[in-house]
Amino acid sequence: SYCLHDGELKMEDTERSNTEKSSKQKVDLQSLPTRAYLDQTVVPVLLQGLSVLAKERPHNPIEFLAAHLHQNKFQYEDRI
Repeated sequence: SYCLHDGELKMEDTERSNTEKSSKQKVDLQSLPTRAYLDQTVVPVLLQGLSVLAKERPHNPIEFLAAHLHQNKFQYEDRI
């Protein structure tokens, strides 16, 4: 029971640390200049989407790009 309690404490500390890091990252993003914020958050996935869009040239480019961004956002969310 004592070891389990220590494990629970460690888990709580880890979760708290991750939450603090997440909050700190959000604050850091909010303090960035506009260009740096965009470069950090959307430019990589947007450039990838625009590249695919230019190659495929679909009839509905805006819908295509929106779908591409939605489908590929998970590749970039860990950077945010």
